Amino acid sequence: MDGVTGEAFLAEDPLTYLPRKAVEQVKPGAVIYGPHQPSGRLYLAVLGRVKVSATAEDGRETISRLVCAEGIFGESALLGGRPWETAVALDAVTLMSWTRAEIEQQIEREPRLGLALAQYQVGQCLALQERLESMSLHKTPVRVVIALLRLALSLGMPGPGGSTRFAWLTHRTISEYVGTSREIVTYQMNRLRALGHVRYTRRYIDVYTDALVDSLRRQGIRIPEAIPEIRGKGLRASG
Repeated sequence: MDGVTGEAFLAEDPLTYLPRKAVEQVKPGAVIYGPHQPSGRLYLAVLGRVKVSATAEDGRETISRLVCAEGIFGESALLGGRPWETAVALDAVTLMSWTRAEIEQQIEREPRLGLALAQYQVGQCLALQERLESMSLHKTPVRVVIALLRLALSLGMPGPGGSTRFAWLTHRTISEYVGTSREIVTYQMNRLRALGHVRYTRRYIDVYTDALVDSLRRQGIRIPEAIPEIRGKGLRASG
């Protein structure tokens, strides 16, 4: 399981200990839970992608993470819930879910599930902390590059020409993930495409991770710890 959901490496995988449940199908754009549609369940995205976000008082939405297949979300239900958190299906999504009581009963039967969920939550907190630090330390062009590396690591598969390919995300969604405007993301994406660092259509985005990492290193920018390597290319954190 990796992240946008899970950029940390886990000693225990929660999927090993969660009991199988019936699945439900969710249409693209559907709200799974939110401030006006609360849920007390832990979710597993069996197929598809889910956007988990928070809305500030000024109405601006910021993505805390993008959950891909085999990713867990909604774990706040185990801690009493977060009324400001919203989960929306980006694609047609297949979900499996458990109530808080079901999770507690399963932990009694299999204590390692509790350890695995605790490790998972710590990993999410560390990844979010690092993203917040990136927002405060770097200017927008660098933040867009780092975001594309994270998305490639979390959502991507090997693509043509040494790229990492993931399914299309709108520039608005990327801007919510970066924490900037859609117009700025569009400008930066066009710039990176002109440099040959990304390629995209309405179906996919190809990220040339070697080129992006090299551009960061030339600027003397440290590669975040949460991006220790990009799909086996041996790109280690530096600086």
